[in-house]
Amino acid sequence: MRLVTALALLLSAAPVLAQTPGSCDLGTAAGTLNVSDVRARLFNTGSLFYSNTEAAQYEVPQDFEVSPIFAAGLWVGGLIGGDLRTAAGRYAEFEFWPGPLNKDATLPNPADCSAFDRIFVVSAAEVEAYEQTGATTPDLVDWPVALGAPVVDGDGVAGNYNLSGGDRPLVYGNQTAFWVMNDVGNEHAQTDTEPIGLEVRVSAFSIVADPVALYQGTFYRYDLVNRNALPFTDAYLGLFADPDLGDAGDDYIGVDSTRSLAFVYNARSADGRYGEPPPAVGYDFLTGAASHTYFIGGGPPGTSDPRTAQEYYNYLGGTWGNGTPYTAFGLGYQTPGEVTPWAFYGDPEREEFWSEVNSDGAGGHNPLGDRRQVISTDAFTIPPGGSHTVDFAILFAAGANNLNSVTVLKAASDEVQALYDAGGLFVPFPTLPPPEPIAAPTLVAPPEGAHFEDEPVTFEWASVGDGSLYELHYDTNPDFSSPSRELTARTTKTLALGIQDTTITYFWRVRVRNGRVTSPFSEARSFSIFLTLQPPSPGAFSQGASIIEVAYPGAEVCPPGSKEEDLGCRFFGGNTVWLDPNSTADYVVTTPANSLSEIAYDRVIEGDDFEMRFTQGCASTGACLGVYADAAPGRGADEIASVPFELWNVGTDDPGDETRMIPILRAPDSTAVLVDWEDSFPTIQDVIVGADTAALGVTHRVLWMMPDRPDGYDLFAAAADGFGGPGATYDPDTDGDTQIDSTTTTSGTVACRTQHYYIDFCFRDGNSRFVVPVGGLGGMVLADLAGDGTTPPVGTLIRFHSPETPVDAEDDVPGQPSVFALGAAFPNPFRSEATVPFEIEQSGRVRLSVFDVLGRRVAVLVNGEMTAGPHRAALEGSRLATGVYLVVLEADGQRQTQKVMLMR
Repeated sequence: MRLVTALALLLSAAPVLAQTPGSCDLGTAAGTLNVSDVRARLFNTGSLFYSNTEAAQYEVPQDFEVSPIFAAGLWVGGLIGGDLRTAAGRYAEFEFWPGPLNKDATLPNPADCSAFDRIFVVSAAEVEAYEQTGATTPDLVDWPVALGAPVVDGDGVAGNYNLSGGDRPLVYGNQTAFWVMNDVGNEHAQTDTEPIGLEVRVSAFSIVADPVALYQGTFYRYDLVNRNALPFTDAYLGLFADPDLGDAGDDYIGVDSTRSLAFVYNARSADGRYGEPPPAVGYDFLTGAASHTYFIGGGPPGTSDPRTAQEYYNYLGGTWGNGTPYTAFGLGYQTPGEVTPWAFYGDPEREEFWSEVNSDGAGGHNPLGDRRQVISTDAFTIPPGGSHTVDFAILFAAGANNLNSVTVLKAASDEVQALYDAGGLFVPFPTLPPPEPIAAPTLVAPPEGAHFEDEPVTFEWASVGDGSLYELHYDTNPDFSSPSRELTARTTKTLALGIQDTTITYFWRVRVRNGRVTSPFSEARSFSIFLTLQPPSPGAFSQGASIIEVAYPGAEVCPPGSKEEDLGCRFFGGNTVWLDPNSTADYVVTTPANSLSEIAYDRVIEGDDFEMRFTQGCASTGACLGVYADAAPGRGADEIASVPFELWNVGTDDPGDETRMIPILRAPDSTAVLVDWEDSFPTIQDVIVGADTAALGVTHRVLWMMPDRPDGYDLFAAAADGFGGPGATYDPDTDGDTQIDSTTTTSGTVACRTQHYYIDFCFRDGNSRFVVPVGGLGGMVLADLAGDGTTPPVGTLIRFHSPETPVDAEDDVPGQPSVFALGAAFPNPFRSEATVPFEIEQSGRVRLSVFDVLGRRVAVLVNGEMTAGPHRAALEGSRLATGVYLVVLEADGQRQTQKVMLMR
């Protein structure tokens, strides 16, 4: 295919016809499939389940309030006259707009597509109701046959839609949605190509029938119509998916090439949201697929999220974004295995061939984490005015364990494919009578009114039928107004619940799901639990805490008997910067939005700490330098600034491993670039610290930049002085840095790609150049509580303790597989209660604690002996103040932490 593409680019004599994009807004319409056991939100932007106007949703089982898919969407790419054209998107800048195209690929109204901003949804029950009573719905009346919607011709007149004359929507399954999109509605900001001239007609439907594969699946038909005057050649259609199977951070992906089935499954035996055993979800190309690719969030260039049209096209064609072929085993990038277009094509349960649970051919596992995947068709051509159809299904299956769920999913794929091949899938399904009801489960234990102290609770109920899934609800409210949910195929579930030194009463109940039958809930029972608060242990935050501390010159840190001693100094020997309003400190670290949820590292280097040093050497104007950037570095008016501090990366593993960093400062607004530092920041925000308000941002939006070599700061400062020092404009293109030290790159031979102030992607094996201890890429604010407009005195040291594992707000970096693991709390942020999943390697003493940002232990969720395996604990927030907390899991000498945020 690559050779064909190259020849087409070189030899095509036909003129390339550029479509003129319109100025349409993205569609805002939404439709819902909801008659089966799936609730799927549909959008007409090219995206599925993820919208530019509302939260994503693909809920299965329906009303369980858990989604196995975060986002999915249509990718198309190919050649028009040898010119690469693509239409795609992931989470923004979608490249499809509402409505059809004229035969010459122009828009009916180039300035406004809103007349077609609609998704039509009709069910078989609505059609039956019309025939029996004459009752109509707007979508039934307006069914858009003229746009290509499928129809049952009842009046004998082709091409019209006469409801009263006998015409009816052709309802595939039992509920069908239909909409039309085009890729000419506006500029292709995501892939930066000319439009293809493509009209896309979409039918999506749900089925209320047995087997359960139909009832828990959704089905899709994409008809691609080429309105261009030239053929659309070497074209691919792909389905992009960011699966997020319950919890996002513990997913594996794979594909069965013989079934054209891509899938996602859980890397562990239990999922933090779906419970135990976790299901699997598949994307089944019924008309056939030719490749399955994936990309690595935060991975090396060419293996990460696509940024260019060529990268999108390469992923669609079965290679990495940079054109490197996938090779078997490991992560599939430049491994010695065979070349393949099928990433992770092995069988997980049997551990055959290459899969994420057989990454080395000997049963080794890949790092678990968040995944993105693409399953694509083989190359096709659409002549001018012609069309091409792709049909696929999204299937759900739960087996005996996480790996067996994949095996059950494959069986479901076989059932659906056989029905499709026989012509029995894209047809109306008969309306089934209501299923025979089944009885609610009988509760066994704990008995009504049971009381527990310092121990987990084991729930038990009687079995109901075969192949059943049980849904456990528990809540502190007797009306179950905000319950936590557990889904399991077993009849027992052990959970750790409660908070410290307080007796909490819980209410619980169970119901059963069996195919398309859901029982009523069982009776509700109550129990109470008391957990003893344990005294904090020294060093409780020694790993993974992301804590900030400060020391002022001439001041005794943590004097005996002081409040600071009680608030965490015993752990660090220093005051925390984020202090309560009664503190006597003059400064507080916050974020531009003053949002506690932004206290997070962004793209940090694992295991390092960072220091902001107010030194005597920087006290003189012009002695220490940074750059004011009113836009991304190197793209705006970048003026050299005088700063009163030094920024350092101090390696925790080697005290002598220190690297001075380059400050990049953002101006308070986009119109003013400031040339002085001292007392120059205006009052642009109120920083609220408890009940106090501090108005002056002394340090506003500071980004910390790693140099591309250990002496990078000195080279930067010399170049900055050469440009004239503070107030001058820094031009990275003429700073004299013509020879990049390639020995600091991963391979040792590849030079850095671009040069900005002696920083790039070369430092420490390709780690990002941005290091932001607080506030994400928005930067951090050092606010002045005293309100006197001064910076901290010379000698002040602010240290940011990095977590043991990087936290990355933009790209999810896979963690290492471990049977000792603290899962992601959900929901997060939470308002009343969050569930904290965790897993321990062996039976023994376990403590799961919650600390505030000052180091105070505010809750103990678990403290006692527990069996090996997955567990959950409830974090009840009624007695906690709004803010960020740290959850710490300790067992067998190991410790892991995570952040949660409580909101009111």
